[in-house]
Amino acid sequence: MTYGVRKRVARWVQPKFGVRRMPDRTTYDDALPKFAAIVARVLGDKAPIENFFLRDSSGRLTFVHTEHLDRTDRNKIVREARELEPYVERGSASVASISELFDVGNADTEPGLFEYIQHPVYEGFARVVERRIVGQDWLERPRNSIPGTPPIVVFGSHKGGVGRSTALAVAANSLAQNNYNVLVLDMDLEAPGLAGSLLPQGDNAKFGSLDYFVESVLAPVDDSFLEQMVAVSGLTKGRGRVHVCPAVGSIGETNAQNVLGKIARAYLESEDERGNSLSFLEKTRSLVARLTQANRYDAVFVDARAGLNEATAAAFLGLGADVLLFGVNTPQTFTGYRYFLSYLQRFRPESSGEDDWRFRLRMVHAKASPDPKNQQNFRTQSFELFADSIYDEEEGVDEASFNFDYDDATGPHYAWPILYDSNYSEFNPIAQPEQFSRSMYERTFGPFIDALMDRLNLSRSK
Repeated sequence: MTYGVRKRVARWVQPKFGVRRMPDRTTYDDALPKFAAIVARVLGDKAPIENFFLRDSSGRLTFVHTEHLDRTDRNKIVREARELEPYVERGSASVASISELFDVGNADTEPGLFEYIQHPVYEGFARVVERRIVGQDWLERPRNSIPGTPPIVVFGSHKGGVGRSTALAVAANSLAQNNYNVLVLDMDLEAPGLAGSLLPQGDNAKFGSLDYFVESVLAPVDDSFLEQMVAVSGLTKGRGRVHVCPAVGSIGETNAQNVLGKIARAYLESEDERGNSLSFLEKTRSLVARLTQANRYDAVFVDARAGLNEATAAAFLGLGADVLLFGVNTPQTFTGYRYFLSYLQRFRPESSGEDDWRFRLRMVHAKASPDPKNQQNFRTQSFELFADSIYDEEEGVDEASFNFDYDDATGPHYAWPILYDSNYSEFNPIAQPEQFSRSMYERTFGPFIDALMDRLNLSRSK
């Protein structure tokens, strides 16, 4: 990959009447581009990628040089970086060598990730090492699939209310009607709901995923605990079974006053039996692996938390799963996913292949109008979104690039539609079991379920 750098430097503004205005306060969004511009100006265009910037938990930046740095050049960077306060410390602390900050024996020879910057003062790549108190899982590269587990599908969305959980429940029921076994895992810890859709009152599991994450902070969770995390849905038809791991189990329902306290502790790191630190992402991978060892499943459906919080990172990046990005045809959908995909572009592999995580993404046009123009508009905005972020920039389509034509149905921008249906505006199959009947859901969810089963290489009975 070539990392080109183009700089446009604009430090002072000269207003009318000859009054010289001081530069505006440096903000988080300005700090890295301005620092990269200083480094590139002093050391050359390649310096921001041959060295790196350390961004600490508060957002403060340090330029870390990997090779010897001439004292004159170092002092020049320190002097010019003073204007970047408070995001760069005043004085020599703004520049450091690797040996001053890291254990050289354990240091990564090429630490950090390439971040593309597009800013009035700097345009190009910079290498960045992040240090965070929260949100650490977003620093993880997308993981490969978990060995020994069935295919995993994550149902995600930027906002709630788009029918994500409804589609998951209907799809799980349809697979059961086609004689497949499905594990449904509710990872929406702050807004749990799958248990209420799939498990009649009294049928809920004792513990939920929220209990698992809280209990594992202080001590490992044994197999008997996991056995009490899964309940069988009695609503589905056919020889297949839908097993549900709720977010909140019956013990949480009984002790409702404790749920908020649990949520506050669910994302804490813990230690394994060897004393190694386990992040929320690692614990999520372990949970899925252990739950799928107990029973034979043809697929695992994960209901992810809406938005871009820590639980979303674990589901989107940590499971090696197909990730379905639900959205309705509104500006908020594409604004939200632009944040997500623009961030993910730092993980783009240098060449596309079978293990390219980008193939696992897919837009879903939820509550879609039957009007073809409306669906085409959604596809157009999705295409532009992907083209501006994680599609490769090479012109044309070839085997070595991750790029798709607008009308290529295999591209992740080519959304699977789910039509709006007033019959599902209030989803409650416990009170309205006909919502799980094929005659009702076929028109609305049929094409989506067909596409999903093709993705899972499962045949659908007629």
